[in-house]
Amino acid sequence: MEVLAPQSGEKILDLCSGTGRVASWIAQAVGEEGEVVGMDISKSMVEVAKRRYGGIKSVIFLHKDVTKPWEYQNYFDGIFTSFALHELPEKKRLGALEHSFQALKERGRMVIVDFNPQVSGRGKTILLAFFKLFERDNLNFFSFDQNEMLRKVGFKRIRSFPVLEGILQITLAHRDGDG
Repeated sequence: MEVLAPQSGEKILDLCSGTGRVASWIAQAVGEEGEVVGMDISKSMVEVAKRRYGGIKSVIFLHKDVTKPWEYQNYFDGIFTSFALHELPEKKRLGALEHSFQALKERGRMVIVDFNPQVSGRGKTILLAFFKLFERDNLNFFSFDQNEMLRKVGFKRIRSFPVLEGILQITLAHRDGDG
């Protein structure tokens, strides 16, 4: 969340928000003047999020398929998603990124925390073993060039930071090229 650096009064989307914990942290940063939207495809996760954090005035949780068009256009200052992109069907990842780009304001930014599809060496061996055990349906993620897809949908400045020997990465993508 530090990479996203949400500010007071900003509108932030927690994409694939799960139980809403991160949305509640973001809400503390944006304050009552800001807005946090948690969006998840799982109705049960949205229900849990609403039970746990529905009392926070600046937060709403929506049950929505993130791979289909959203009503939000040029709305959010920032988007945060963690460990969700690899879970999306291969043919729908690009659509989710396109919708994210369109939902951001001109100077908006997106932070993606996920496994690193371009990991190499020992990290790749470890990650492949993990995927074969727990994420077998998502092995195609290793052929996914995340930064190229971000550029394809329009993001200008893209920086990725490897974590844990490159097994994980944090990516910061800006809609505009300024800065």
